[in-house]
Amino acid sequence: MPPRRIKCSFDECKAAAQRFSGDCTFCDGHYCNNHRLLEDHKCRNLDDCKKEAFEQNAMQLNKERTQVIRGV
Repeated sequence: MPPRRIKCSFDECKAAAQRFSGDCTFCDGHYCNNHRLLEDHKCRNLDDCKKEAFEQNAMQLNKERTQVIRGV
Protein backbone atom coordinates (compact mmCIF):
# COMPACT_ATOMS: atom_id res chain seq x y z
CA MET A 1 0.00 0.00 0.00
CA PRO A 2 1.39 3.48 -0.86
CA PRO A 3 2.07 5.84 2.04
CA ARG A 4 -0.81 8.08 3.02
CA ARG A 5 -0.51 11.72 1.96
CA ILE A 6 -0.42 14.17 4.82
CA LYS A 7 -2.64 17.22 4.38
CA CYS A 8 -1.55 20.75 5.18
CA SER A 9 -2.13 21.68 8.84
CA PHE A 10 -3.28 25.19 7.88
CA ASP A 11 -7.02 25.68 8.36
CA GLU A 12 -9.08 25.53 5.17
CA CYS A 13 -6.18 24.22 3.07
CA LYS A 14 -6.62 20.86 1.35
CA ALA A 15 -3.20 20.67 -0.34
CA ALA A 16 -0.69 17.95 0.45
CA ALA A 17 2.06 18.83 2.92
CA GLN A 18 5.67 18.95 1.75
CA ARG A 19 7.76 16.08 3.10
CA PHE A 20 10.80 17.88 4.50
CA SER A 21 10.52 21.60 3.85
CA GLY A 22 6.94 21.74 5.13
CA ASP A 23 7.62 20.53 8.68
CA CYS A 24 7.61 23.30 11.29
CA THR A 25 9.80 22.46 14.27
CA PHE A 26 8.25 25.20 16.39
CA CYS A 27 4.59 24.13 16.22
CA ASP A 28 5.03 20.53 14.93
CA GLY A 29 2.74 21.19 11.98
CA HIS A 30 3.00 19.87 8.42
CA TYR A 31 2.41 22.47 5.72
CA CYS A 32 2.12 22.74 1.95
CA ASN A 33 4.40 24.85 -0.19
CA ASN A 34 2.18 27.93 0.24
CA HIS A 35 2.09 27.77 4.06
CA ARG A 36 5.54 26.36 4.93
CA LEU A 37 7.01 29.66 6.15
CA LEU A 38 6.37 30.67 9.76
CA GLU A 39 4.72 33.93 8.74
CA ASP A 40 2.48 32.19 6.19
CA HIS A 41 0.92 29.71 8.62
CA LYS A 42 0.90 32.24 11.49
CA CYS A 43 3.03 30.04 13.73
CA ARG A 44 2.06 30.40 17.36
CA ASN A 45 5.75 30.19 18.34
CA LEU A 46 6.98 32.85 15.92
CA ASP A 47 8.34 35.01 18.75
CA ASP A 48 10.37 32.08 20.08
CA CYS A 49 11.78 31.49 16.60
CA LYS A 50 12.82 35.12 16.21
CA LYS A 51 14.39 35.13 19.68
CA GLU A 52 16.35 31.93 18.93
CA ALA A 53 17.58 33.29 15.59
CA PHE A 54 18.64 36.56 17.23
CA GLU A 55 20.60 34.71 19.92
CA GLN A 56 22.33 32.50 17.33
CA ASN A 57 23.30 35.52 15.23
CA ALA A 58 24.60 37.40 18.29
CA MET A 59 26.67 34.40 19.36
CA GLN A 60 28.12 34.04 15.84
CA LEU A 61 29.02 37.75 15.72
CA ASN A 62 30.74 37.54 19.12
CA LYS A 63 32.69 34.50 17.99
CA GLU A 64 33.92 36.29 14.85
CA ARG A 65 34.77 39.55 16.61
CA THR A 66 38.26 40.86 15.91
CA GLN A 67 40.49 41.01 18.97
CA VAL A 68 42.91 43.90 19.37
CA ILE A 69 46.39 42.86 20.47
CA ARG A 70 47.99 45.60 22.57
CA GLY A 71 51.63 46.06 23.33
CA VAL A 72 53.02 44.48 20.21
